[in-house]
Amino acid sequence: MSRQSSWLERAASLVGDASVWINLVATGCAEDILRWSPAELVITTTALGELENGRAKGRQTATEVARLIEVGLIREVSLSSTDEAVFLDLVAGPTSLTLDDGEAATIAYALGSGAGALIDERKATDLCAGRYPALIVMSTTDLLLANPIVSSFQADGLSECLFLALTVARMRVPERHLAGVCELLGPDRCRECRSLPAAWRQSEASRLTG
Repeated sequence: MSRQSSWLERAASLVGDASVWINLVATGCAEDILRWSPAELVITTTALGELENGRAKGRQTATEVARLIEVGLIREVSLSSTDEAVFLDLVAGPTSLTLDDGEAATIAYALGSGAGALIDERKATDLCAGRYPALIVMSTTDLLLANPIVSSFQADGLSECLFLALTVARMRVPERHLAGVCELLGPDRCRECRSLPAAWRQSEASRLTG
């Protein structure tokens, strides 16, 4: 079993940062992914507020997340007083050592509740690795490539979802998944995914067509 699948099945719940929900909604199959996940997916009120702020820029993620909350596929959660102390520690101080509110709330809730954290930003994941090594931290790509999710897709469904997340939401793919994601996409789609590193778009396209 892959590491991300093990994490997914170990965590009773996963709390996703705003960027994760942007990526999942962009796939066009967020509802299916949530139904297939063995772990419950939750969002903090803080991260939900960040999505709501995107409405002014014409972004529709908040509308879809609100619908998924309404049908019971996502649960909205608030920080406890203990979580708030961790949150404040993560947002106060020099910019190089702190996170934005949504990321901080996601990590604080995960630490307090025992949930896994779904975060894509490198700065936040690096901070977790240094400060909270026992915390389960996954990316959107980890979730999409976990065995329970992969095995539920039909035909080229996973490739299509990855392509949409990469082109519509500009999803960041951790280095450990670049080869696998490029192979699933194929050379033509790889070249279109501007959020993939340029060297990978070029070298993988050449390798896959060579």
